[in-house]
Amino acid sequence: MGRLLARTSRTWRLGVVLGVGALALASCATPPSVHVTGLPSIGISVPLHVSACTHSGSCIALGTTGSDTLPTSVGEYRESDGTWSTLAVPSAPSALISSVSCLATQCLIGGFQASGNLLWNYNASSQSVVALGSLRSGQGVRSLSCFGVSSCAAIVTDGVNTESKIATSSDDGATWSSQLPLPWSSSDAVTDLVCADSLTCLVSATSSSNSLVLEVTFDGGATWRQRTTNSAWTDLTSLQCSKRNCVAVANTATESLIVTSSTFGRHWRAVKLPATANSLACTMITSCVVVGETAAAGPWFATYVRGQLDVADLKYVPSPLLSVGCATKVCAAIGVSTVVAYRP
Repeated sequence: MGRLLARTSRTWRLGVVLGVGALALASCATPPSVHVTGLPSIGISVPLHVSACTHSGSCIALGTTGSDTLPTSVGEYRESDGTWSTLAVPSAPSALISSVSCLATQCLIGGFQASGNLLWNYNASSQSVVALGSLRSGQGVRSLSCFGVSSCAAIVTDGVNTESKIATSSDDGATWSSQLPLPWSSSDAVTDLVCADSLTCLVSATSSSNSLVLEVTFDGGATWRQRTTNSAWTDLTSLQCSKRNCVAVANTATESLIVTSSTFGRHWRAVKLPATANSLACTMITSCVVVGETAAAGPWFATYVRGQLDVADLKYVPSPLLSVGCATKVCAAIGVSTVVAYRP
């Protein structure tokens, strides 16, 4: 009887230890490894639309109301200590910011306004935003892509059912080349642009039949070739490329995907996401942040590092995240009234 009690006691203790160990392992595997905390935006009466970071690590958040009622625009920038401060931006009645792309210490901001193209320049050294009048012809700037030391490309539209055009700048947007038409784009809405250099660019668009169109140029827009993509994809956004390696967000009628290519868009691999993705940005081509909204219309934030998706735990982020921008060591995301900073 004594031996039986001893054996039973040892068995019970062993079961408790194993059970506690299993619970400990389960609890270690469950919590997310990424934790992100939001802050209310400064100009809460104006919704934020875009965020971006210069290569040197200066992050900004910008928005417009789309109306003539003051205030019509808002801006803020992230200080080196992690706080956000007001960034003075031009008044923008009836305007919409659609795109932003950055260089080492500057960003170009593009969009639509009543007078035509909206084009601003952000200078991180002076923490200032000025309107540029250099890109004159057009009804709006659909997309921007900056590359190299001081070069950028822009897609400009002349209106509905007209060909979009591409122009390039080699001096931070101060002057622009002649605009070249995209002959394939008359009935397609351009959604994004990425350029590896002044000659090599990818442009994505959504056709009138709600399918993806992806075109590539190797001669600065003089000629174009169509890239074959998955027929279920409706658009391709947040295009990022380093040499021939690219990453982007693709959408179908029912889901969002992170897609990668090592052939400058000739072939793609896809990873399904558990949420709707609104924006993606990368510290380097294999280390990215993707933001969006859950099926319940809540905020969603995840890292995607070397093929591994890690969904973040969010605090004080009340609404879906709309845009994210990254520098080498910091990323900034925004909701309509929230700013979020994350250090990979």
